[in-house]
Amino acid sequence: MLAQENAAKDLLSGMRTSWFRYSALIVLFVLCWCGKQRHGEAVNLTDLFPLQISSCECQADTATYDRETIFDYIDGAGEVYRSFDFREVAVANYVCGDGAKLRIELFDMGSDADAYGVFSYGREQEEIGIGGGYELRGSVLSFWQNRFYVCVSVEESDASAGEMLLAAASTVSQRLPQESIRPSLIDLLPSDNLVPYSDRYCHLHQALNYHYYLARENVLHLDSTTNAVLARYRPGSTLLLLVEYPDTARASSAAASFMQTILLGAKNAEPMSLASGKFASCEQISRYLIIVLESPSVQSALNIGELARARVAEFLSQGQ
Repeated sequence: MLAQENAAKDLLSGMRTSWFRYSALIVLFVLCWCGKQRHGEAVNLTDLFPLQISSCECQADTATYDRETIFDYIDGAGEVYRSFDFREVAVANYVCGDGAKLRIELFDMGSDADAYGVFSYGREQEEIGIGGGYELRGSVLSFWQNRFYVCVSVEESDASAGEMLLAAASTVSQRLPQESIRPSLIDLLPSDNLVPYSDRYCHLHQALNYHYYLARENVLHLDSTTNAVLARYRPGSTLLLLVEYPDTARASSAAASFMQTILLGAKNAEPMSLASGKFASCEQISRYLIIVLESPSVQSALNIGELARARVAEFLSQGQ
């Protein structure tokens, strides 16, 4: 009897060991597969285009462009995408039963954050229901989802264009990874008096200057390793700029450069009056800079700076 009990225990132990090994293999497989889906190591963009959308059929002239050849497709505007971690864009044309023509552009931006960044670049409004958010403007619907930025357009806009664009965008959205995570920097923007849809996420000096001309020189030492968000607040058109650096030393160097160049040698975070008559300030918290621009008064600059400081401090206290 004792021998039988020992044999049964050995069998159960072996089954548990096999199950744990099997479960670990399943988890490892799922993690690797999800990683490939998120970062795009094994995704062919053209495979994500549906062959048919309602009465619209995909044509055979599908094309792809990378960081070097994008200028062959978008002359001039390619730098907007290249200012992010743009990898590739695939373009598909559709011809519909009524003769209408539809085009879908699918941009792999490398990360959720950069997909949101290019979406926010010229956004005026934002609706929910497709991807992480979408905007329908005339004959063009754009949305971001996961690491993808998608533009759907019709050749001629009429009363039915909106319905066609929504149907096409929804169909493409269903074929993409579903999770969409906004940049964490967006969550640090105070909500009080924030102008809706005014936030612009970017990395580079040239991109920041497009949204707000700060200086010819790269006084904030921005590059591909830095993250920045610019947003507009009331009263007036006060701007709040949050910049995240890889480390505190980089943030300190940028703060010194900004205060010397823009704030005319200021030594502290108190708002300074500039030649325009508006007020600006700069404060460093760890690896973050909190910069207020175009404020109509000292008190307004202080209020926005204080709210932002509290959000950043809370974020850092959580071990972020």
